[in-house]
Amino acid sequence: GMHPSLEQECAIRPARRNRLADNRGMRTESAAAPSARRLTRVVATLGPSSSAPAVVRAMVAAGMDVARLNFSHGAPAEHAERAGRVRRAARAAGRPVGILADLPGPKVRLGAFAGPVELKTGDAVALTTRAADADPARLVLPVDYPHLAVESAAGQTLLLADGAVRLRVRRVAGERVLCEVADGGRVSPRAGLALPEAEAVRSAFTARDRRFLDAALGFGADFVAVSFVRRPEDVLDARRFAARRGAAPLVVAKIETRGALARLDEIVVAADAVMVARGDLGVELPLEDVPLAQKRIVAAAAAAGKPVIVATEMLESMRTAARPTRAEVSDAANAVLDGAWGLMLSAETAVGAHPAAAVEALARIARAVEPALVRRERRRVARPDGGLGVSAAVADAGVLVAVEVGARAIVALTRSGATAREAARRLAPLPIYGYATSPETWARMTLYRGIVPRLLAPQPTQARLLAKVEADLRARGDLARGETYVVVGGAPDEPLGVTNQVSVRRVR
Repeated sequence: GMHPSLEQECAIRPARRNRLADNRGMRTESAAAPSARRLTRVVATLGPSSSAPAVVRAMVAAGMDVARLNFSHGAPAEHAERAGRVRRAARAAGRPVGILADLPGPKVRLGAFAGPVELKTGDAVALTTRAADADPARLVLPVDYPHLAVESAAGQTLLLADGAVRLRVRRVAGERVLCEVADGGRVSPRAGLALPEAEAVRSAFTARDRRFLDAALGFGADFVAVSFVRRPEDVLDARRFAARRGAAPLVVAKIETRGALARLDEIVVAADAVMVARGDLGVELPLEDVPLAQKRIVAAAAAAGKPVIVATEMLESMRTAARPTRAEVSDAANAVLDGAWGLMLSAETAVGAHPAAAVEALARIARAVEPALVRRERRRVARPDGGLGVSAAVADAGVLVAVEVGARAIVALTRSGATAREAARRLAPLPIYGYATSPETWARMTLYRGIVPRLLAPQPTQARLLAKVEADLRARGDLARGETYVVVGGAPDEPLGVTNQVSVRRVR
């Protein structure tokens, strides 16, 4: 990847933070780490409006935690260049910014034909996968998806023009799918075609996605998002592909199909994180069903302790306006209160007029409502119900102990990121510093709610590592002599991903 060396990173010391406490008794963080007092992560898409180095730097300064590269647009070489700019801006700011490669997946589209076609309710329309057979004048439209006839069946509904035009399948004849127009309208060439009731016959991780993921691994992407996931295997295919290339990015499953909602729990187990992709979800479902689907997806991720990002049209009016609407502010705030770990900006920052201002607005909204979330979560954590796994129980205990003894901070010592993720589930009312010794884990923590990622060079013993952690916390002004902090982590001889130790320490 393009990570700076450990030595460079360890030498970065943001300005000593001041001693004032904010409204939750947390000390204010230096300007170099705007996300430290904010728990929710801001994911922002880079595009034509946000490719210039100065704009990327402004977005990092405004609080961007993860930069999304949307492989549905632009060449891999452009994305590689943007990733390099993000890494340089992050290094200058003294904090990590994660890189998310968002793969296009099997987006089904009509083929190319001359001009838009008017479909009237009741018309007979044929869709064909053989371009040579297409005849738009006689309502025989080409479809750029070889599996259409195999996945379609009589009685199914197909959606065109973002769901405005609905077709009902009458029958399948060879490579043609014969339909009746249920809701008419105008259809343009290359328009998206949604198959909400189709039986998936191929992976959402396509040959094109493989090429793109190869490029993304080349520039060290920390996260990969798989689009149009319909089954857990889609997620595993992407993870196996990366593993064969010696990489282990976190795999984000985008929930945007009915099929994904039907198998939500299995997909959440298979994925490292999930995204509520409200754009295509709102095509496959009636729009009024999307809010409850969002809550259901966020709750499923929360139950599994996995990061969840709410995406699409978060601050849509900021494509052109300098400020969001009140409804958008309320939507973003409610996503935080639902339990989202991250909020995502798409067109607002990719092609919008005010990319850094959109990041800043989202960060400000999250910061304003988080105290209510922490109070609610703390009541829940204080009475753990049901049996927890060892790692979850130990992380729970660490937060409870820290609160009981009046600790100043929690330190999560994390090799794989698992301890930091367990701590992130808890929404502790005090800062959690995630200390990693690998740049990969350090970058991965940019998606973990409420964790301040820190990087240290590896040490020969646990005692030396703890001494380095304490020295680092003191040098940054996070802890003073005599103050208490709680450490959670795994014993050095335990396998990766196990959190089994809590210790209470005082700064000597």
